[in-house]
Amino acid sequence: MDAIGLDGRVLLFTLAVTCLTGVLFGIVPAVAAVRGDLKQPLQEGGRGSAHGGRNRLRHVLVASEVGLALVVLVAAGLMVKSMVRLFAVDIGFDPRNILTMEISVPQSNTYYSPPEHPRFCEEIADRVGTMPGVLRASAAAHLPLRGNAGRGFQIEGRPVSAPGEEPGASYTVACPGYFRALGVPVLQGREFTREDTVNSLGVVVVNEALARRDWPGEDPVGKRLAIDMDGGAKWLTIVGVVGNVRHWGLAQDVRPQLFRPYTQAAWPWMHVVVRTAVAPASFAPRVKEAMARIEPDRPLAAPRTMEEIVRGSVGSRRFPMLMLAAFAGLALVLAAVGIIGVVSYSVTQRTHEIGIRVALGAQRRDVVWLIIRNSMAWVLVGVAGGLAASIAASRLLSGMLYEVKPGDPLVLAAVAAILSVVALTATYVPARRATTVDPLVALRTE
Repeated sequence: MDAIGLDGRVLLFTLAVTCLTGVLFGIVPAVAAVRGDLKQPLQEGGRGSAHGGRNRLRHVLVASEVGLALVVLVAAGLMVKSMVRLFAVDIGFDPRNILTMEISVPQSNTYYSPPEHPRFCEEIADRVGTMPGVLRASAAAHLPLRGNAGRGFQIEGRPVSAPGEEPGASYTVACPGYFRALGVPVLQGREFTREDTVNSLGVVVVNEALARRDWPGEDPVGKRLAIDMDGGAKWLTIVGVVGNVRHWGLAQDVRPQLFRPYTQAAWPWMHVVVRTAVAPASFAPRVKEAMARIEPDRPLAAPRTMEEIVRGSVGSRRFPMLMLAAFAGLALVLAAVGIIGVVSYSVTQRTHEIGIRVALGAQRRDVVWLIIRNSMAWVLVGVAGGLAASIAASRLLSGMLYEVKPGDPLVLAAVAAILSVVALTATYVPARRATTVDPLVALRTE
């Protein structure tokens, strides 16, 4: 995965835009103040009532801020819900406590031919699998969630398909014990054993998806298929059916897959898979030492846990989700601060009015309701506008969502409710402060 870091040009551009924005938004009110009518505040006898147009402008800005915050919150909510559903997908195996490493294996004829090191799998099981703390040890050409090559094949007893139209499946090779090490269930028949050698019957294991597609309602164990290999097609007998594993990513559908034993059809690049009792990463030095005795000139590379591979498979979705969540939190805080600031300023400007209302017998709850009603009306306008904008904007995320539709009603309702509660709280704080106005002090400003 490519590393993501700070780019100097992007940082400089962001700094310039930030400074320009601050200057522009500082100049506009300053110019408005200079061009304003200076007689107006003097004629108002120091009551400090806000000018209607300016007051509306402030509320419009608050509504806009609420609307933009809601758009970002909805985007973050959709991504979070998508990630939750993505991690809830059944990947077909147990990724906990599994260490993986890559190794190149000597092989003169790159694919399909018998292995030059016929005891490679046995030695992994005998040397690595017997170490204290190791439960299982095996190897495979391709790991789950990383993708692998496909192969076409012919099924015995069925019409021969034209070239390019034959049934196909993902293809990989594995050592005996691989499925147990990974935690993949064997549903029918058996997995590979040490007896599956170049001198024994050619065998293959298929996954449940392939069995259901090509032998619906039948037992595929014992059936034969032919894979086109170097030197012609070779008939292989199905000896087992294993559970479906997602080899192409969590968001990709399960594909038909077939497995060959490494002892019959080797592969030049293998992944050692080690299931441990605890802390798989701590076993890396010992596994490397044991593998050095098996293949002295072939060092192990890229030690990773299977859980890291699972997390890495959703990296392209996880990073935008974290960024959107961070921006959403910041937008929520800025919206709350903006509402508090505008409402507090409005309360200050209406001190004289509030004093009169209290002097005439208005209750504290009436004053609070007055402030909240006027302010929340604009907040709800922002929420409504933000919902409309978020429905349109969320379609841009459709390619990154998994089993979540743009404009998901539950996400929209939850975000609107959260933002409304935050806005109500932010409005209540200065509104509550307005009830502490002393009518005598307020009336003296006349």
